[in-house]
Amino acid sequence: MKYSILVVFITTLFSGFSMAQTANLSVSPKVCVVSEQQEFCDLDLQFNWQLHASSDVCLYQQDEQLQCWQQQSSGQYNYKARVQVETIYSLINPHTGVLIATTQIEVQSAHAKKNRRRLRSPWSFF
Repeated sequence: MKYSILVVFITTLFSGFSMAQTANLSVSPKVCVVSEQQEFCDLDLQFNWQLHASSDVCLYQQDEQLQCWQQQSSGQYNYKARVQVETIYSLINPHTGVLIATTQIEVQSAHAKKNRRRLRSPWSFF
C-alpha cells in the first residue's frame, strides 16, 4: 500500500516536472544594439510561445502585463518596444502567479569602450 502511494506521488511529481520543461517562450530579435547618439533602440518584437497543455497565460514585460490568452496551448504576439537595458519577458499563469517561461532582450553598445584593462602587471619583465 505504501509502495503504491509512493509510485503515484513520484509519477505526479515527474509529470508536472516534464510539463514545466516543455513550456517554450521565444522572442525575435533577441539583441538590441544602441549607438552613441541614442541610448535606446526601438524594436518590433515577435513573441512565440507553446505549452504542453492548454492553460490561461499572460505575457509580462518586467511587471507590466502585455497580453493574456485563455485556454490556449500556443500563441503569438507582436509588440513595439523601446529598449534601453536588458529586459526580461515572462509567461505567467494569472490565477496562480506561477512562472511558466522567460526570455530576454540583450542590449549591446555599438561604440567601443575607451578604457582597456591591462593584461599584465606593470612590473612584469615578460
